Amino acid sequence: MHKEVLRSIDGIEIFPILSLAIFGLFFVAMLIWVLKVDKKYIHDMSELPLSDGSSNDPILKSTR
Repeated sequence: MHKEVLRSIDGIEIFPILSLAIFGLFFVAMLIWVLKVDKKYIHDMSELPLSDGSSNDPILKSTR
């Protein structure tokens, strides 16, 4: 029944292509961000759950 409903919709074949393109663009954007992000920022964010909140680091203060 669902197949017949989907087949009756005109132009539905574009949606799988669009969703794949959106996923691909998001994946590429995240990959670029991961490669370009400052390693100190990643280290500071990894230490954040263990800190007591008394850091004098301006990077950590600006993310809170």
